[in-house]
Amino acid sequence: MTEVTQSTVTAFFDRESEMGRRLLPDPATVSGLGSYRKYEQAASMMAEPGVRDALDVGCNRGSIEYLFHSLFGAKSGAKRIEGVDVSEKAIEQARELALPNCTFRSYDGSRLPFGDAEFDLAVLVEVLEHVPNKKELLGEISRVLRPGGRLFLTTPNPFCWALRAELGTWRQLRRLFRRPAIAKDLFVSIRDLVELLHEAGFSVPDPESLYSWPHLYFFFLGWSVVPPLPPKALTRYQSYCVRALGRRRLPEWLSRRLHWTLSGVVTKSNG
Repeated sequence: MTEVTQSTVTAFFDRESEMGRRLLPDPATVSGLGSYRKYEQAASMMAEPGVRDALDVGCNRGSIEYLFHSLFGAKSGAKRIEGVDVSEKAIEQARELALPNCTFRSYDGSRLPFGDAEFDLAVLVEVLEHVPNKKELLGEISRVLRPGGRLFLTTPNPFCWALRAELGTWRQLRRLFRRPAIAKDLFVSIRDLVELLHEAGFSVPDPESLYSWPHLYFFFLGWSVVPPLPPKALTRYQSYCVRALGRRRLPEWLSRRLHWTLSGVVTKSNG
């Protein structure tokens, strides 16, 4: 198995930037719905009155910043938004958006290029699973947040049945066709995530509230295999599952298996 390092992660996202992808995921598709909702939540938090300075760690091509300006352009003049990413190629594309009051820069994946207590909000959307040194990154985010500042993070839940099945399928297919493994993912369990957040100085009032985005299907190439559904019907089915189960408290063992994402807002302590 190929070791996941900062170099392999950077190389993957450099290649992805060169290949091109949608700036915003398509919420009309099941693969884009979840990502769009996460980006939308991050953009909404940036627009809140108490947020003057916001940091997007792992900003890639500036998708969240673009959505923020699309949805809340009238509020952009009172905001300072900084985006950082390990991929210089992605940052180049983010800069081409020429978004007002948004600055994008690449960094080495270790120390954030900012002073202490500069930001009211940090967002870390589908990034932590690509970070080899998670403790260092969360400590850096805590350092640059002001006391009482918030972190919105999302990352896959490695114990989700659907995620494990889909990852296993792709792993076997790559072996069958003799394709190299993609060295970019180092998932974190909810127990380890909560411990890392506490060590970095964040308050996590209810760890079980981090489970989100019920995923009750096995997805492959746009279709659901179990239950068997074509793409459009699958998107409607997923939307129904989110409405029906998204706010329902389930037993911890069931949440751990059914929810695709660990997601939440945590606050930096004032101490």
